[in-house]
Amino acid sequence: MTLLILTVGTGTAGKHSDVAAGLARTIDLCAPRLFWLVPSASEKSRPVADLIRESIKNPSAFRHWSANAPYLTITDPDDIHQCRAVLREVIAEARRQLRPGERLIVNPTSGTKQMSAGATLAALDAEVDQVDFTCGERVDGVVKTGTEVVQSFDLQGFLFQRDLRIAEELFLHGAFYAAAQVLRGYTRPEAMRPRETALCLHEWQRMNYAKAAAHAAKFSDDLRSHLRKLAEADPFSVSVLGDLLAGADELLSWGDGEEALARYYRGAEQAAKVRLAEAYDIRPPYRLEALLNFVPSGCRLASDLRGQARKDTVLLTAQKAWDTLAAAQDPMAEAYFVDHKLHDGLQRRNESMYGHGKEPVEMARAQDVANRLRILLREHLPAASSCWSTVRRPRTLL
Repeated sequence: MTLLILTVGTGTAGKHSDVAAGLARTIDLCAPRLFWLVPSASEKSRPVADLIRESIKNPSAFRHWSANAPYLTITDPDDIHQCRAVLREVIAEARRQLRPGERLIVNPTSGTKQMSAGATLAALDAEVDQVDFTCGERVDGVVKTGTEVVQSFDLQGFLFQRDLRIAEELFLHGAFYAAAQVLRGYTRPEAMRPRETALCLHEWQRMNYAKAAAHAAKFSDDLRSHLRKLAEADPFSVSVLGDLLAGADELLSWGDGEEALARYYRGAEQAAKVRLAEAYDIRPPYRLEALLNFVPSGCRLASDLRGQARKDTVLLTAQKAWDTLAAAQDPMAEAYFVDHKLHDGLQRRNESMYGHGKEPVEMARAQDVANRLRILLREHLPAASSCWSTVRRPRTLL
């Protein structure tokens, strides 16, 4: 079943046309459970509306606007803003009368051009189910009475294209989940890929690779395979490190300096632990004995590690991981500590909301950290540097 709203004008005079009969036939073709008529306040328009509701097959379907007035009328049919406002009010009332499974249709064919345009805008605002136009054989520029047919405008298609543009804009600025939410109500096949792409990137940016791969499987086998490999990789592998840093680059491109720096900081920590894992086979859980065998005996770090050990394991912070490498005279650690600007830039994270303060992070500072960290990895951990790339990430929903 449907509910129907029609605008009503005075009609264009024609030898073979009768606006009241044409709109009455339109209502009969639609056979709504309820319908509303919206004429102008013109002395010629309201009688047309009266004639329509008296001549249809099911006059009981007509819905009075109030106990004292059959219609909510448009005072100035040449004012598009007023036309839009009045139709929005009628649509709101009709929506309150909808039953489950019913559709709300607006037919803005009759009336001034401003009435038709205002009604169409109101229908788009309210995202009604359908917009219909009464057409038929034309004689002298008007539809010949008795030949009326109803043509429907694909409103859902229009709204989908609008929302797809909005989702694309959100996507381009990293609001992946918001982009997916904009498209969540569309069941049409062409909505699947952009929605799944947005959800894939949302989970990918969170490094939730298994779930990202599940979304990617719906639109790209190659991307699914790449994400599945990341999901199965050692957390301290060069591939996961590179992807972590690629995510930091993305944050930087979206203007989020604080979170970007926080990820670069985490990336620097991971780089030290990847170095320990790949070059020296020291992996979590970090056993005190393995670390003591790695660093020079009797050094201050060895004493610190003993003091921090819990049940023969040590929690390696970023600083302790680099200190461990430096104590063993690892060349990457030496390069890390020599670059004071890199070290100081990373420490700015502690002054931000992601550390122990609330100071904003300048974009230039975060970018400098990224540049210096890239140089460090390129020279001392080239495999991770090769994985530090955003090239596989989709750049558009369209």
